[in-house]
Amino acid sequence: MYRWPEFHLRTLFILCVQNLLFCFGCASESMKLDRLENSGPLNGAACNFDIYWPPRDPDENRATAGQPLLHGIVTLKEHTAANGQSEVQLLLTITRPSEEADRQFWNKQLAYADLSWMDEVRVWDADSKWLWPNLPFLLRRSGLERIERYGGVDPGKHVDNDFAAILIRKYDASGKIEATETKDSPLVSAEWQADGLTKTDLHTVVHVAKSDSFIVHLGGNNQPERGKIKLWLIYADFLGARPPRTWPQEREWAGGILAYIEIDWETIPGQPCHAIMRHKRPEESTGFQWIRWTENPGSPARAHRNDNSE
Repeated sequence: MYRWPEFHLRTLFILCVQNLLFCFGCASESMKLDRLENSGPLNGAACNFDIYWPPRDPDENRATAGQPLLHGIVTLKEHTAANGQSEVQLLLTITRPSEEADRQFWNKQLAYADLSWMDEVRVWDADSKWLWPNLPFLLRRSGLERIERYGGVDPGKHVDNDFAAILIRKYDASGKIEATETKDSPLVSAEWQADGLTKTDLHTVVHVAKSDSFIVHLGGNNQPERGKIKLWLIYADFLGARPPRTWPQEREWAGGILAYIEIDWETIPGQPCHAIMRHKRPEESTGFQWIRWTENPGSPARAHRNDNSE
């Protein structure tokens, strides 16, 4: 009877163990894709994050992060479309800390005394203190220049790059393959509203800015589905400030990314949708043609729902 040499037996044993581990690893990855672990109800889910200037990597040591300039929160609300399929409504709210120390910090960080046009958007009180500017007006793109918004046309670039915008793209569960509905026409908005106020002007003190609501189609048809939503908050002009070295190298126009949120979602037949939201370091740029979008007179600053989102 033929007997395997001892070293062959050891080799065979090692190969069998490696194959088992490989198969187990593949099965684990498959399970991760087939099942959204540690998730909670999508409806009412929220993700808080801070905005620093210049931006900071959220993976940095929080003890040395310093004071944030703004606080942000992304909230989700589940919808059911007319055809019975699942949708999610996304809303981003930005809040400015508003104590006296915060006003002094804001003034110190963002006064930009070297820019002559800043005198057009500053308001000074009797004690020569720079008053709070209207936060939604500081962020928005649309509206009459210096009347309904602070932003204006850059004299060097001859375009308006003084605004904050949200861009949303939808992907498969791996985050690699983008859905057709956002690949060619992603959801984008540079419009911000005052919270609970209908009539404000350039110098109304408003500390809270709300984005447009975004509607993203998830799925349905009584079939379990998984996917990922990527949300970028960008500012179109960094005024010479630099993003973290860990940020994507591609600039978002003359600006960059202020914050990045990922949403893993799952639809389960007969049950509410589930999701996990994370404030993360952006691994990639938005890939959006900001200049073309802004230079096109017909491009909307407001969010839109794609025609093929049903």
